[in-house]
Amino acid sequence: MSPKISVIMLTYNHGPYLHQAIEGVLSQKTNFPFELIVCNDNSPDHTDEMMAQFTEKYPKIIRYYRHEKNIGFIENQRFAFSSAKGEYLAYCEGDDYWTDDHKLQFQFDFLESNKDYVMVTARNLLLNQNENALSDDGKEEMFKNQEYIDYNQTSFFSERPTQTFTYLIRKIYLDLKWIDIYPNYRDLYYFYHLLSFGKGRAYNKVVGVYRLHDGGVYSSLETEKKMRTSIEIFKSIRNINDDKRANTQILKDLDLLISKYYYKKEFTIPLFNLNLYSSIFERFMISGNIKTFSFQLFKILKYTFHRLTNKI
Repeated sequence: MSPKISVIMLTYNHGPYLHQAIEGVLSQKTNFPFELIVCNDNSPDHTDEMMAQFTEKYPKIIRYYRHEKNIGFIENQRFAFSSAKGEYLAYCEGDDYWTDDHKLQFQFDFLESNKDYVMVTARNLLLNQNENALSDDGKEEMFKNQEYIDYNQTSFFSERPTQTFTYLIRKIYLDLKWIDIYPNYRDLYYFYHLLSFGKGRAYNKVVGVYRLHDGGVYSSLETEKKMRTSIEIFKSIRNINDDKRANTQILKDLDLLISKYYYKKEFTIPLFNLNLYSSIFERFMISGNIKTFSFQLFKILKYTFHRLTNKI
């Protein structure tokens, strides 16, 4: 019997966490068959030994692939997506894990009953691995005690109540051609294109835990690099699709970069920070707002004067 859902699990050096990730998938209680596709990008750890035990025990559910050489995250993802047999796709990297045993079932039921939706997501907790501390995902204000939030391609540019490892999507709308079109392919690219075919729904319920640790693909990026990565992602969406709605998120990221990082966090004397000037000018070229531009230049002098006088 063909699986209804293919769960994609990419792994590289996730040995300490992989067992928990797999158990979170295998614990799913469903009235339909699903498969788990684990793609190991030539990890130099004990993943092979661990997976041998799992595949022996669950041969009808787990398909395990180990690349003979490291092909990188993007190509590993392409391989996994291309291998999927299910009508729907779910995703969980080898260092995250699901905590809701009915995650697949309730999302499957929703998409089966609502053909105008192309994806359904939910909330998660964050686990700071270094401190062994759990926290929420910071989206309380977004949900405001609502049972769910619906989103579309336009609202995607202002807020995204989504997390990759919580989604279930219709595979028919996942076009792998975009992997070759976008530089450094990201999940936000296929979210954007999926939403051109229908709506998304995010449920205000926790279904898993996203692990923050030094080896994470995104969680290990420095603060400035994270913001710059987001800016470049949305600039690519804007430029490739001639979609100026992306400027909404670009401006939001630039404002955060300028006010929360360049002015306050990183540099003692803003007057000599060329990256700050570049960001302010970039913001002005997008918005054309001379008032904000002038105010931000004035703040450079204000912050510089304040810090220099406090040192004397």
